Amino acid sequence: MNRGLSFAIAALQALIIFATVVGLIVAPLTLAWFLEGDGQVEWILALRVAVYAFLLACGVPIGFADGQIIGIAFESFSLTALPLGLTGLIALMAIRIGHRLSAASSLWPAWIGGAAAFGGTSYGASLVVADSAVLAGPWEPFYYPALFFGFLLVVSSVSGKRYELFEGANGAEARERIWLRKVFAAAFSKLHWSLRTALNPGVRVGLSVVAALVLVSSLLIALALGFGWIQVIGLYQGLGLSVLGGVMVTIGQLAILPNLIIYGASWISGAGFAIGTGSYVSPFASELGPLPALPVLAALPTGGFDRGLIFVLVPVIAAILATFFVSKHADQLRWEYGTRVSGALSISIVAAMTAASTVYLISLAASGSFGPGRFENIGANPALFAGVMFLEVLIPSFLAALVIARPYSDASERK
Repeated sequence: MNRGLSFAIAALQALIIFATVVGLIVAPLTLAWFLEGDGQVEWILALRVAVYAFLLACGVPIGFADGQIIGIAFESFSLTALPLGLTGLIALMAIRIGHRLSAASSLWPAWIGGAAAFGGTSYGASLVVADSAVLAGPWEPFYYPALFFGFLLVVSSVSGKRYELFEGANGAEARERIWLRKVFAAAFSKLHWSLRTALNPGVRVGLSVVAALVLVSSLLIALALGFGWIQVIGLYQGLGLSVLGGVMVTIGQLAILPNLIIYGASWISGAGFAIGTGSYVSPFASELGPLPALPVLAALPTGGFDRGLIFVLVPVIAAILATFFVSKHADQLRWEYGTRVSGALSISIVAAMTAASTVYLISLAASGSFGPGRFENIGANPALFAGVMFLEVLIPSFLAALVIARPYSDASERK
């Protein structure tokens, strides 16, 4: 695959991703406009909703001027929380493309072509649907999507095993891929020995705890939706939607369902979350105001729990188990550290920092403004969530690591 071909393929794939995501939103809106419209709403509104949802999923803040909706006045506000369902869909498709591009003999044209096409298409679409009541910034619709897509292309095309259509199909490996991997390997080798030996097992523990937390949150939300289906149906009926309207509301809820899973993970940790300014929900206490009439919100915990400590034990137990499971990756600790305490402390600090930084980033993306007024503050507090996770991973991981980080005492143990 030469430079021109890799440039063209990446650019074409970027256009396909844009068309797929926007089409996924605009298709049901167009059908609803065609079948149920009364002629007072122009079709361009459906395209505006799709494009602005796409831009928001790429990290572009969307501002709205003050106005009225169904006769209710509201002040100007911004949407900042990413609909992680759409963001994840875009990311998965971009990563798949990057992995396939790893077979190319030259990668930089693909990086430039994909990022430029993705950003340029997003910017062009924002101009097409431009409206005085909606603000997306002068250049943000270009460089936010371009940086987002380009970053995913670079990471996915450089990391992991090269894509190979069939055995022997690949030619020489791209120099960019070789150079970047050497740079990261050299940077890793220059780290202080105390960090280098603890980095691999510590990162595995931290990410495992976050994965366990998200998994438990997903299961709890799924169970809540299953057992609370009567309440969910009641909320749908209360909205008075048509069939197509219900389909569109469902698509919108699927787009923010991963956000709710992150809020649930914060709730399980004990840090809690907010649904509106002045509200707070945790396993120990709850203070809520009026909630949006979204059926999916019936799955969120909305009250304290007398045995809230049970949920807080989830990340604690996960940290202990994950630390024991990475013992085979922590063998170097037994060679480098002279005492159990120093070895255990190193791996537990790395694990706690990994878990804390991960939940900080995902809660920062999932939380923010979802509307005007009190709904400008919805989601988990990133700093609080990260701080709680740091402590809940640090202490149990340290105690478990006292076992796996035990230094070698004689020659027979080294075999």
